[in-house]
Amino acid sequence: MESVHGHNVLNLIKEQEVSLSKEALLTRISAEFGKEARYHTCSSRELTAEELVDQFIGKGKLIETGEGIQYKGCNCHCH
Repeated sequence: MESVHGHNVLNLIKEQEVSLSKEALLTRISAEFGKEARYHTCSSRELTAEELVDQFIGKGKLIETGEGIQYKGCNCHCH
């Protein structure tokens, strides 16, 4: 199974026109990349979709509000 780069997930979230709950976002990611997909970033490997989303929230690339999860931005210039 090929690993999906986290930036592909960020781009998917960025394209969403509305905030999604974490559950809805994970469902959307699964529909796009597959239920068994694993993800990687420059610093992490073999992440589940939930671990990836949590990591992006922790790093401030995504924000979680009462309305759902939103793309905030990415300062990474490696991609």
